[in-house]
Amino acid sequence: MEQLQTFYRSFISFEFPLVIIFPLLALLLLVGVKVSKRKEWQDNPFSLETSKAVQGFAAVCIILHHLSQELAEKAGVLGDFKDLGVLFVGIFFFFSGYGLYTSLNTKENYLKGFLKKRLTTILIPFFTCNSLFAASICIEGAKLSPVEALTLLSGWYLLNSHMWYVIEIAILYLAFFAIYRLIKNRTAATVVMGIFVALMITGSLLLKHGDDYSCSYWFMGEWWYNASFLFVVGIIFSKHAEGLRMFARKAYWVLIPVLAALVAVLRIQTRYMLEMYSYWSEIPGEYNGYLDKVRCLGFQLPWIFVFVCLVLLIMMKVRFGNRVLNFLGKISLELYLIHAMFLHGLHGSLAHISSPGVYVVLTILGSIGFATVINGFDRHIIALINGRERASALPEENTGHIHSIDVMRIVMAFLVVAIHIPFPGKAGQVFITYGKTAVPFFFMVCGYFLFRDDNKEMMARLIKQTKRIAVLFVAANVFYAVFFMLYERITEGSLNGMRACFTGKALIDFLLYNLSPFSEHLWFLGSLLYALLIMLALNKLGVLKHAVFAGPALIAAYVVLSHLGVGEGYQLRNAILVGLAYTMTGMLIKRFEKKILGVKFLVPVLWILLAVCGTTAIFELNGYKQGVAVPFVSCEILTAVIVLLCLRYPNFLAGTSAENLGRDCSLPVYIIHIAVMCALLLFIPENVGLVSTYGALTAFAASAAIATLYNKIKSVIITVNRGKTEVVTT
Repeated sequence: MEQLQTFYRSFISFEFPLVIIFPLLALLLLVGVKVSKRKEWQDNPFSLETSKAVQGFAAVCIILHHLSQELAEKAGVLGDFKDLGVLFVGIFFFFSGYGLYTSLNTKENYLKGFLKKRLTTILIPFFTCNSLFAASICIEGAKLSPVEALTLLSGWYLLNSHMWYVIEIAILYLAFFAIYRLIKNRTAATVVMGIFVALMITGSLLLKHGDDYSCSYWFMGEWWYNASFLFVVGIIFSKHAEGLRMFARKAYWVLIPVLAALVAVLRIQTRYMLEMYSYWSEIPGEYNGYLDKVRCLGFQLPWIFVFVCLVLLIMMKVRFGNRVLNFLGKISLELYLIHAMFLHGLHGSLAHISSPGVYVVLTILGSIGFATVINGFDRHIIALINGRERASALPEENTGHIHSIDVMRIVMAFLVVAIHIPFPGKAGQVFITYGKTAVPFFFMVCGYFLFRDDNKEMMARLIKQTKRIAVLFVAANVFYAVFFMLYERITEGSLNGMRACFTGKALIDFLLYNLSPFSEHLWFLGSLLYALLIMLALNKLGVLKHAVFAGPALIAAYVVLSHLGVGEGYQLRNAILVGLAYTMTGMLIKRFEKKILGVKFLVPVLWILLAVCGTTAIFELNGYKQGVAVPFVSCEILTAVIVLLCLRYPNFLAGTSAENLGRDCSLPVYIIHIAVMCALLLFIPENVGLVSTYGALTAFAASAAIATLYNKIKSVIITVNRGKTEVVTT
């Protein structure tokens, strides 16, 4: 085992020259560029598509800026990025102002519904990412009072200081709306907007870095104001776009070298001012350092302005864009907001990476991957809020496929993983609490899709599903028997532990209570198989449609008997009280679906129940002596509420990777995640945060990747075999 873990240590310490980042950046920017001929110009040089591509590149450069700060003296050639981050933030501010004013000029009634449309596009990603950072510190052991939790979740105290940009841009959006709505003269409105931003800059400068250099709250720190005025510059450029473009075309070949030279000179001067005077020269209680801050800003702001002008000039002749840049542009906000999670985690206890090169590459790749997932979620929430997604359509109004159930499958698969590989401390207990809805959800959904009014059709579906689950049940148990034989041989050098799997008690528990001697989590397959066999018999007798009414009663019996301490927990759970009860309840929901969904006040009732049960589940967690060992009444109700919400919003997150993962990978993830975690422990030391703290996430991600790869290979094999069959037939 020690030899296997040597591979991990070699990987995290593998050194390679960081200079390789620069040709990769050049490729990212230059692949797919379209350069205009000598006397020709780009038709729409600052279009949304092109500006988004440039912002995607800027987001990567901002990550490199933060990486260079984190690496400090180990940054090597990336050290040049320490001063450059502000330039790329200036690009974001410029295009925000430019885009707003351009839309105001070109779109009729643009300010109507402006706040709802614009604020959701930035606040939804903000609160999504902020919640993830809050969850991460809780998982790592932080204990928050209600006031602290509210302060963190609201964003007043920023867990991730990079999120300042969203706060500020939201304030600028509000100011833009108010000023241009109230002042009809556009020139006067632009002047007022400029004054507002100037006052905001002044206020932020006066706040310094807080009384203890902590920069804990809003507008504390020079990053809050050193590039902000580019927002106003963007508005001015949009207002006078045609005139400025005509001037730039006439003086283009003079402006390019002049601006390039100014960028170089101002960078030297800015660096000198930052080293000589600094934004941080203040001494709390003794010296405010205001004059030093003004001196630094006096050179840094012109530097940012000239750099952005140079970029705009280049864009007049060169259209940037390729698939990667366009994709990065779409996820640029999430990429900006979430990369700190990898920035600090991979360099710390999460992975103990010592190689600067490996650290840089994994931070960028991890941030892009995570930002992609978050962006998919954010887009659909934003569309739902803004009414651009028919997520409220009832099943009969769409194609009949319930996309939201597939989405929820992968969520529930993750919660199952979080039960079996718990997060540490109280956070782990909270995940286990909500994870109590996971397996019941799978049972209930299975029953929902199995039910048919026609007994003959339902019998056919029951037989097909029974055969499928029987094969999986046998295959999964054989797989884990072989896997743990090999695992024990590698880790212990013997098979003593495996002998306990073949005792008389183990065999009885396996046959009567589906307690697999090889891996306990396989009880789900055995319990579902038992439920299907019982329902086959009931359907054969013609009484299944009536028997399904017993489902809720069986759930109640399971809860009551568990709290009374009757028998062992697994004896009540693994046999029929859970599998049969929830599967029948799912059938009951399907049978009366139209009546249930037709209830007038169903939607508000469901959302209220979701909030109430989600809250009372935590009280149950803190109230039972048995802890999480017994079922929670709140979670039993919560499961039904989640299923009904999925039915009420069948198109939610339709067409996303979450839906595809849920449809194709949730069951494989459920089956293989224990084996995946054990395999990971062979290679990664237990003190590494990837397994000790975030083992659930690591195992889930690895299991999902394996399941996805398996499905891809299976799809290719099926396609090839089908092609061969068609050739032979022809």
